[in-house]
Amino acid sequence: MAYPSDVNRTISELLSTLGRSDAGSAAEAAPVVQGTGEAADGMVRVVAIPGGQIESVWIDPRLMREPSEILAEHVRAATNSALTDLRGALAGVAGAPDTTALLEQLREVQRSAVPQLQGIIDTLGDVQARLSSGRRP
Repeated sequence: MAYPSDVNRTISELLSTLGRSDAGSAAEAAPVVQGTGEAADGMVRVVAIPGGQIESVWIDPRLMREPSEILAEHVRAATNSALTDLRGALAGVAGAPDTTALLEQLREVQRSAVPQLQGIIDTLGDVQARLSSGRRP
């Protein structure tokens, strides 16, 4: 038979483990989310970061000989590719489970369920004592 103290200890151990895991992931810092795009066979590279910001643009010096319209088109294509890649990366991060919410739910279970279980066990103990003494429950 599981006793409330056993349940409480198990939940505490689980909370501790999840807390370390959650703290560890926070300590690792959130993964760097960025999108990268290229154009002109890699001669133009763009890196986009959350918020729709462009972190960097690199253009191979050999491409600078091209007319400005062609260069602008390559920069536009690489930028759009980087933003598309960023959206995909953000969608992947957003799908990660929220361990903070899980921890809070588990703490609430521990706060409310353990005392209730103790009450049930106490009542069952009283009923068992009455039955064994020949009294009515």
